[in-house]
Amino acid sequence: MKVLFVTSTLRSGGAERVCAVIASRFSMDHDVNLVKFDKDEPFYELTSGVKLINLGVGADELGLVGNLKKRFLKVLALRKLVREGKFDAVISFLDAVNVMVLFSSAGLKTPIIISEHTSYLAPKRAIFKVLRRLSYPFANALSVLSDEDLGYYSKFCKNVMKIYNPLFEEIRSESFAKENLVIFVGRLNKIKNCEMFVRVAASLKQSGYKFVVAGDGGERANLENLAKNLGAEVEFLGNVSDIASLYKRAKVLLSCSNFEGLGNTLIEAINYDCVRVATRTSGAKELIKDGFDGLLCEINDVDDMSKKLANLLQDEAKMNEFAKNARARLNEFSVEQIYKKWLELLRLGGVK
Repeated sequence: MKVLFVTSTLRSGGAERVCAVIASRFSMDHDVNLVKFDKDEPFYELTSGVKLINLGVGADELGLVGNLKKRFLKVLALRKLVREGKFDAVISFLDAVNVMVLFSSAGLKTPIIISEHTSYLAPKRAIFKVLRRLSYPFANALSVLSDEDLGYYSKFCKNVMKIYNPLFEEIRSESFAKENLVIFVGRLNKIKNCEMFVRVAASLKQSGYKFVVAGDGGERANLENLAKNLGAEVEFLGNVSDIASLYKRAKVLLSCSNFEGLGNTLIEAINYDCVRVATRTSGAKELIKDGFDGLLCEINDVDDMSKKLANLLQDEAKMNEFAKNARARLNEFSVEQIYKKWLELLRLGGVK
């Protein structure tokens, strides 16, 4: 089977990492090409079997006229590539790319498989929501990350299937020397809501735990000022290349997102027996059974998360129980299991 994967970039985002991992796994059994819009070197490693194509038409904001020209060039370049490539399937990652691929391939016979990596509730411009609603029904199949998204897209798309993101490493079986450490891992933007983490840290100053943020973004300066003003002892590490070393030491991961498609950190944390406490997003509800393998809190409710976390930090036995129960699900997220799901989706979309 000859497959073309399409993504905007291969920078350090979670969806881009999923694309790199899945494309690399496909390349072990199939002829795989991966096209991206920029010329940058991939942040994530690809296996030698993946043929990388750089369209070189850019992936950054260029203003109104520049963006229109850029999108027109992308559509032309993608259409030429799909038409001449004789691919058995095209697999697209991320919503904006999905829309562009569907418009680019209009009238062509190549099966188009698209994938959603954010919650349908995440804020989007009205024009984009219209374009998504108009174009998605023309996809041969669609992958989503949660039951909530499955229910929404099944109303107007065909062959919708829930496929989780994979665990990006081998399953670990060793024990870890844990410290009194609570961590936040993610981009520092409004959607990830690290402000909630800082406020929780401020309310638990006397807990005996250290609070650490791993990640960077446009909100970092505001968050550092907030921590200072609240007297919260939060350490901001910026982007951490060896994130495993942090997971190994941490007892708890807080996920404070306002919207979350799935949350790769909530999967990664399981592998290091790091207990998960998360806001009740569609993704977190897929990955955490409240009171069994983690805790769910109301979105942007600092008091709710603070109270639940304070009780948890005083109950070592409960934390160990949560970590053990969560580990029982790890095989669901293996690359092999997720790869099989993708093959099933391709068959569902008419790819032979």
